[in-house]
Amino acid sequence: MLIKINTKKIIHAMVVISFLLLASCSTSFAYNNLPWLSSFWVDDYIDLNSSQAKQLKIIIKQTRNWHRQVELPKYKQDLFKLQKTFNSEFNISDLTQQVTVAKLHWSNLLIQVKAPLIELAKTLSTKQQQELVTNIQANLADELKQYQEQTTQQLSEERLKEQLSYYKDWLGKLTKQQTQLITVANEQYINTFVLWQRYKQNRLNALQQAFSYELRNVEQFEQQMSIIITDREYFISEELAAKNQANLMAHVNLLVSLNSTLSDKQRRHVNKHFAELIETVDDLIAD
Repeated sequence: MLIKINTKKIIHAMVVISFLLLASCSTSFAYNNLPWLSSFWVDDYIDLNSSQAKQLKIIIKQTRNWHRQVELPKYKQDLFKLQKTFNSEFNISDLTQQVTVAKLHWSNLLIQVKAPLIELAKTLSTKQQQELVTNIQANLADELKQYQEQTTQQLSEERLKEQLSYYKDWLGKLTKQQTQLITVANEQYINTFVLWQRYKQNRLNALQQAFSYELRNVEQFEQQMSIIITDREYFISEELAAKNQANLMAHVNLLVSLNSTLSDKQRRHVNKHFAELIETVDDLIAD
């Protein structure tokens, strides 16, 4: 199965809560040192006082323990299901269902951290609030600048390079037919960077508005923060949702097409990948 599970990226929610999504031989180290890693990330956006830093570490430790006990066993079962799907005649319906399952895992995490993050957000001073908003805004500006420095052709070529590297990692050496399928799919990809930037800006604007609510109405502040943390769809435009769906279906169609071209050696390569990922999850659960 080629759904990108081993992302190696630490995902952040609101002020910050992190967990490492299945990675490599360094996964256990990173997973168990999330308080340090998360604090390092926070330093780029906001200076917490000692009390807030302690509160953040408690949130991360408790969430990590919950995630290990409750969510990781679910990931293991999902990997088994994905592997079984891969080794059968899987179809578009099978794959889109797996995407839905993956989204539920992320949603579960956000629901788990929502309340403690809101409590932490309540402790931020006006200066800290402004610092957070300003630094996130600056980060968005940097992302846009980097994007604008590349031509459409360069962006497409870079994405193709990443896609080929990703599939080589899963399948081993690609055939000419497989390379062509990936190349054609890359050409059909709809660039959604600008729309995602608008989404991020709308969410940031909502955060800034929430901070203003806090001074007048705590209940309104909590409601707004709850939406910001857990309801991503609220900020996604219809245009972005439609293009995301189109890109998803194109990706799923590519997976179905590639599956029919795999050699026995490539299938063994994929199954080895699954075995390694399942072993990683077992190590994290037991650690």
